[in-house]
Amino acid sequence: MPTQQQIYARRRGALLLALLILGVWAWISIANPFGSSEPQMTASTSSESATVSAEATTETEAPVCQPGVVQVEVMIGNETETLNTFSSDQTPLIWYSIVNTGLEDCKFNVGLRGTFFTITSGDQTYWSSKQCDRDGLTDSDVVLPSNQAVAAMRSPWDKVYSSENGCNAENNEPVPTGGATYKIKVEVNGVISEEKSFILN
Repeated sequence: MPTQQQIYARRRGALLLALLILGVWAWISIANPFGSSEPQMTASTSSESATVSAEATTETEAPVCQPGVVQVEVMIGNETETLNTFSSDQTPLIWYSIVNTGLEDCKFNVGLRGTFFTITSGDQTYWSSKQCDRDGLTDSDVVLPSNQAVAAMRSPWDKVYSSENGCNAENNEPVPTGGATYKIKVEVNGVISEEKSFILN
């Protein structure tokens, strides 16, 4: 029968293993906007989704996506749907959908180092992820299946300005609300989406 000391040692070992797994998962989420090697496939005309495997470029013969075949659509909403109006107690989530319109699978760099979100109103830029802390962001090639939309992970926007202080709520002032209208767009590896409008109440 194990002693009390042996039981304690086993529990401590299990806890350390769990913390290690969580640490690795968090690092992958930061380094790769898809969060894993299995990006979510979402049909643009349906709320239903399916998951497929995307191989790392070191394990595939897929060619690089040719100019013009990749299209990006910026998204804003909550955890389950896109929205164009947000109440005062809602924190918008921002992400994008990317699709390879070519006839064959191809690889494309979706790394955070080359991904930039911009939020404007009129001629003024209120928030740009270019002003966020970008140290450690990397490139990340994934294989985009032909004619299937792939959704990136959703990230919160705290409804604040960005500045030389970065782009988080602790160091910046909140943006105007009360019915203010904004536009958001995203650039992924040089491919720029069309703008989408939304309102902050």
